[in-house]
Amino acid sequence: MPLRARPDRHVFPTLPRRPIRMVLDGVSYLPNIGTMFRLCDAFRVERLYVCGYDLEPHRRRLLSAAAGTVGWVPWESRPDALGVVRESREAGYTVAAIELAEGSVAPESMRTDAPMCLVIGAERHGVSAEVLSLADQLVEIPSEGFGGSINLTTAAAIVLYAASRGYPLPPDP
Repeated sequence: MPLRARPDRHVFPTLPRRPIRMVLDGVSYLPNIGTMFRLCDAFRVERLYVCGYDLEPHRRRLLSAAAGTVGWVPWESRPDALGVVRESREAGYTVAAIELAEGSVAPESMRTDAPMCLVIGAERHGVSAEVLSLADQLVEIPSEGFGGSINLTTAAAIVLYAASRGYPLPPDP
């Protein structure tokens, strides 16, 4: 399968985005945040929210992992994920948290019948309890390995890919 041609840099900001808000709940490791910028660019998500961490966008470790996407991804830093989740629910978004928990579903079983606010937490702490209490659905990546889990950016890539299938974009001009 041949690679798709990249859109013109002047046209790209005007292209439609998927109705997905990606929320990082307490993620502070710069390489992970940078990789999330790349994922949000790749799947053309509506907006990336970095919550619980005062992000300085010109840090070398962030920029290295982001590979030039910081300037293309709409994003903002917020003090906490709970506020973003509440705003999203009020705006008609369904809240999906990527979390290993009872009642979680595989990515291919996610509901995509409304715009989505997708939340992922830091590797050690996961999504905060307050945000989990507002989630409409929980999504997990089954892990059959000894470690029992995978890196948060890998999990986000899998879930964003599955979610993006529910929000197809029109062909680029």
